Amino acid sequence: MFDEAKAAGEADKIATALDADILFYNGEITFANSNRVIDLVCGRRRRKNILLILITPGGDPDAAFKIGRAAQAQYDNVSLYVPGWCKSAGTLIALAASHIYVGDRGELGPMDIQIAKADEILEMGSGLTVGSALTSLQTTASKMFLNFLLTIRQDTGGSITTRTAAELASSMVVKLLDPIYRQIDPMKIGENSRAMSITKNYGLRLNMRSRTLKDTQSLEFLVSGYPDHGFVIDRTEARLLFNQVLEPTSEMVGLSEVLGKDGVMPLPKAENRVPRIQFLSTELAPARTKPSKPSRSAANDLQRTASAKPARKPAKKSAVGRKLNGHSGERSARPASGAS
Repeated sequence: MFDEAKAAGEADKIATALDADILFYNGEITFANSNRVIDLVCGRRRRKNILLILITPGGDPDAAFKIGRAAQAQYDNVSLYVPGWCKSAGTLIALAASHIYVGDRGELGPMDIQIAKADEILEMGSGLTVGSALTSLQTTASKMFLNFLLTIRQDTGGSITTRTAAELASSMVVKLLDPIYRQIDPMKIGENSRAMSITKNYGLRLNMRSRTLKDTQSLEFLVSGYPDHGFVIDRTEARLLFNQVLEPTSEMVGLSEVLGKDGVMPLPKAENRVPRIQFLSTELAPARTKPSKPSRSAANDLQRTASAKPARKPAKKSAVGRKLNGHSGERSARPASGAS
């Protein structure tokens, strides 16, 4: 557990610098957890951008796609900070980010799909295993055939024709490898191929917005080019695949120090069912509302109302007033006294 108050202080520094919400995710990527992320993002007074700090062993590619799409839909720009492990489906989320900050201990991983092993509980295997096995068997069969063909020709001193030697060599290879090929399930091959295609198509759609990959070959390599699911894609390796791979800022390093182990390794198996998903940065305060001024149309209505009122009539004079006015007129008509 890390000190949430200190983490908030460090996260707010990054939030101010990037104008971004800081979302921390440590745990497996599942469908239920993707809904948690969407609820958090949609129920928040958001900044312009988002920085996702992701620590995960991987998980469901469908859920990873939902998280990436939600971030792209709600924010102008998505960035990813990888201070530690971010494997498999975590790399798929990385395709939603236009900028990827990779720490000294940070590592992404190949996106080959993980499939449950037959007759095993809680054990997964790479979707590339069957394809790799077929490629290996094909190479082995070719080498065995050529070796048998040349050996037969040499040992018989050329008394057996090349055609006959080829038939014998082919028969020997088939008998040796047939028991192995019988163990391969064509339906399993189809399922694996379809699963790999799903991951690839999700990656294409996320990259359409972020433009984070150098080219389409980078996606092909992430899906099927690496020899092992645990292959380490560090900052140097990531720069061969992604356009914007950066070193973390000093503020990001400071936040990682506060997060401690939670910022490097995924939660232990016992805790992994409830990942830590939370905003570390402080939520924006609600905007202050100013008193609204009357609109121009409302002002015009008031003006028309005022002009429509009838003009006030002059008050009628009383009888006394009329009488006084009459006397006043008589006085003004008489000549001044003393005039000759």
